Amino acid sequence: MKALALIGSPRKGGNTDCLADAFLEGAAAAGAVVDKIYLDDYWIRPIAAVGDVFKARVDVRADDDWRGVMDHILEARVLAWGAPVYWQGVPAQMKSLVDRWSAYYASRWLNDGMRGKIWALLCPYGHPTADESAWVVAPVRAWAARWRCEYLGDVCVRAAKKGAVRDMPEILAAARDLGRRAAAAARS
Repeated sequence: MKALALIGSPRKGGNTDCLADAFLEGAAAAGAVVDKIYLDDYWIRPIAAVGDVFKARVDVRADDDWRGVMDHILEARVLAWGAPVYWQGVPAQMKSLVDRWSAYYASRWLNDGMRGKIWALLCPYGHPTADESAWVVAPVRAWAARWRCEYLGDVCVRAAKKGAVRDMPEILAAARDLGRRAAAAARS
């Protein structure tokens, strides 16, 4: 069973990355084979115009890395969405990946491949006083519902300085625990 962390942040070694490492450590301890993808390392173009008929849509930008990344996603049973809050939403790298689903909305391979996965969210946000995690939690929960996946939970934390999460043992422990629970849920 594979657990995959999708990192939307372009900042390697940042808070999202630290949370993902802890999550994957917990998933590995529970027997999962783990992997991590930095979406910023791939050329994933934004969605282009698609037709109004779901079953007749064509992805006119299929010459990029989107399908290869999706193949990794479809191989995994557990998906950890590493998405910091960027201006009231997920980073553009992650949004481009997700928006491209529209070109394949009615595709059997995508619908069948996504159904039943276990999802978790790792969400740092930098606002000094307000909890801005809802800007990311709400869409990720909606995406999970759309694909008939189980949204297991999230670890959200106020952390703006790069790597600040490394000094938050309780947050790292929560991410590890979420990883363990995700791997266990994927086995049942």
